Amino acid sequence: MQQAAAGLPPHQFSALLPIAFANLASQPDPSSPLHALCLQHVLFFVFHHFPDNIVSGLELALEGCNTNSTPASLLDSIVDKLEATEYMKKKSSFDLGSAKADECARVLSKRLDEARTKLPNFYGIWSRYLDSVTRLAQLFLFVPIRDGYEPNQAVSVLQRECYEYFARVAAVFSPLIAPYSPTHPPFSPSHEASAILVLDRFVEFLSSLHFNSSIPPGMQNIQSLVWQYYCEKLSILTHGTQHYYDVIERQLVRLNWQALWPSRLAITAMESCLDMRSPDCASFVSQIVARIPWSNILQTMHEDSRPSYLASLFGVLVRLAARPRNYDKVRASLLELTKSLSLRSDWNKISPEDAANIALAVTKSLPSDSLSNPVEMVSVIQVIWRKICCFVAREPYSETSLFKQKLWIQTECSLLLKSESSQIPAAYNSLISDVNSLALNHSNLREFRLVTRELTAMWKNITDTKLGESIVSIFAEYLATNPTSPLILTSVNTIIESLNVDQLTTALKVIEKIIAAYFLRTDSNWAELLHWIQFPNGSLKSIKSYLMTVPSSENKVQMLPLTLKVFMDYGGSDDNKFFDLHYYVVSIRPKHVTSEAGFVCLLARLIQWMAYRSPTLPASFAPTDDLLPPVIRYLGKSSKDESSFLTALISSKKSAHSQKMRVVLQIMELYLMQQTIGEGKRPRCEANSPVLNSRITTLKEMAQQKSNQNMSNAFNKATAYFVQIDTHHIQSSSKLLLEIGRCAFGDRFLSDV
Repeated sequence: MQQAAAGLPPHQFSALLPIAFANLASQPDPSSPLHALCLQHVLFFVFHHFPDNIVSGLELALEGCNTNSTPASLLDSIVDKLEATEYMKKKSSFDLGSAKADECARVLSKRLDEARTKLPNFYGIWSRYLDSVTRLAQLFLFVPIRDGYEPNQAVSVLQRECYEYFARVAAVFSPLIAPYSPTHPPFSPSHEASAILVLDRFVEFLSSLHFNSSIPPGMQNIQSLVWQYYCEKLSILTHGTQHYYDVIERQLVRLNWQALWPSRLAITAMESCLDMRSPDCASFVSQIVARIPWSNILQTMHEDSRPSYLASLFGVLVRLAARPRNYDKVRASLLELTKSLSLRSDWNKISPEDAANIALAVTKSLPSDSLSNPVEMVSVIQVIWRKICCFVAREPYSETSLFKQKLWIQTECSLLLKSESSQIPAAYNSLISDVNSLALNHSNLREFRLVTRELTAMWKNITDTKLGESIVSIFAEYLATNPTSPLILTSVNTIIESLNVDQLTTALKVIEKIIAAYFLRTDSNWAELLHWIQFPNGSLKSIKSYLMTVPSSENKVQMLPLTLKVFMDYGGSDDNKFFDLHYYVVSIRPKHVTSEAGFVCLLARLIQWMAYRSPTLPASFAPTDDLLPPVIRYLGKSSKDESSFLTALISSKKSAHSQKMRVVLQIMELYLMQQTIGEGKRPRCEANSPVLNSRITTLKEMAQQKSNQNMSNAFNKATAYFVQIDTHHIQSSSKLLLEIGRCAFGDRFLSDV
């Protein structure tokens, strides 16, 4: 046959190939002599005048694979004759040459693509051929690279060639390893062995290319192209992902990922992959990240580019830290990398825009126990996040740092609300302490209030009523325990504005507690508090309505005397507000007074206004316009305990003031009576003016009562006001009330009004 064929042109044998192939297909038993003879004929026709008929023979063989009519022995024999298993060696015989090898690669790519499209069970049909097919693929793809490679070319030329050759490799292997749609993996678990074989040849081939040694790190190379290919082609699967990505990962991870110096675009692709692709992709990403020489990359990078690059890198680490299973296979390596990165001092150079994007990732990605019980990886991530947001002691004030500090507290509050309800209170208390520590050393506390307001703004997002009450209590208790905390002043400034309109009552009640906490300071004063407190203009009407609504069992309003006292002076003194306050005070019943000391303070402010108004009154006026008698009558009534012993025993509700409070009110009643001349008459407003209604004797009798012995200091101070008429008059009333109130209760807010 060899001699007969010697003079015949190749195209005549090409025409005989279909007949020879049909004969071979009709003899499927590879052990039969007839099969061997038919195989010999086909091979002879294919390799006659080599390589003229190799493409036609390859086309026939690959087409027959779709129906399993091609004997595996045919492709095996072609592999043997072409010595495809040693594809990197230059062949002495049957050398394809670049053009023919490239043509064969295109045919192989086309036939695989067609088969993958037509055959739902592609791997089930083609699995017996894949060993030979992948060997041929390696040969067809390598020959053009081998013949066209010139190592001394410019790097830019090598990069272009690398890109072009990789595109050819991907075209051949994609039908075997890439999903054709998001819902259909290219292979099933039952074909894992065949898939591993294909991927092994894919990785082996890529690792053998000359470009691995000729393109320096930091430039587009095989690894960067594989990563791009993974993102664009392999990561799209949404169904059957666990098995598929596990197989892909086990093989692709064998590439030399230390040679990948990813651009920021490549890192951004990692972020997108972790955000938008299957969670089963995360393990592969973590394996790549753990192998990349980040220290070298960052060291050689231009200083101006580093902050944005670090931002993207941190975004990847945050997403990987979302679940321990994301980085289980490289736990130690990734933790070591993250720890080394946490030591950097330039995290704070990340731009506000990048920090805002990171904040979204932190909120979305970090697990629910990130604050209450974080794993070590998350703890280190949190350290870096604090540095990015300048949330460190003695950070110089700037608009940028303030913006990022606000981001930090917002993300922490969001993470807090993701936690288990039982873990939130302790974590919230710790968060308050964190913010307080920074506030203590902040150079611009008034601006920093924009950060601290987030501690209360988060209350808007709590839907569990009991949890909300617990959080509010923790906040108030923290400030009561830490009266020197800067959060006291920042909170009275922002709390109302930070909450919803329907949370105004809560805000006012908390302000009441904050004011009480503030006056535990040794240097507290009403002027400073008034300078800081903020009642938003849009809420003034509602605030006044609540504070001046007389409490009753029906309306459930709670008396807030300290808050009301501040409100009276907020925005300047307003007589109309004090007329309303007068009605409010004389209408209050003892059982609704939640703080007797606070009520004394409020009463002192009312009496001060009345006293300073007195000199402007005419000598005589309508008794109905006289504000003093109703107050005196109220003091007289409130200073009495009219509840019976039996009533007090049966009911736990307060029906009368304490004994100390009754003494204070009674002394005040006597003093005001001593300053009066008669209803509708202007009271004593000047020193040495005559006293027509002395109550000195009554005061002394009160002081001698056994039940009042514990109030001796108050009586001693009061006596001077009653006796020294050359000094004291109606305008001394509020000062007297504050002094005896201070003796009775000891609160610092009774020092002045």
